[in-house]
Amino acid sequence: MQLWGIDWLATVCGLTGVYLIGSKKKVGFLIMMVASLSWLTVGFMINSLALILGSAVFFSLHVRGWLKWHRGREEASDI
Repeated sequence: MQLWGIDWLATVCGLTGVYLIGSKKKVGFLIMMVASLSWLTVGFMINSLALILGSAVFFSLHVRGWLKWHRGREEASDI
């Protein structure tokens, strides 16, 4: 099956996104959303319900992370 590099895009975006989030960069969530959408696309291409559902859940969690991102000091006390 030809995936046209979508699997590589998803992998690179996933690794980059995790790195950026670990470096406390909000843009990491956007990169992770690209990764999730790429894996979702692969899931449809190979007819994998598990990959489709998992990617949709991960995408939702990345959106939630983007919306709830705070860098203020008051949140640091909750850690």
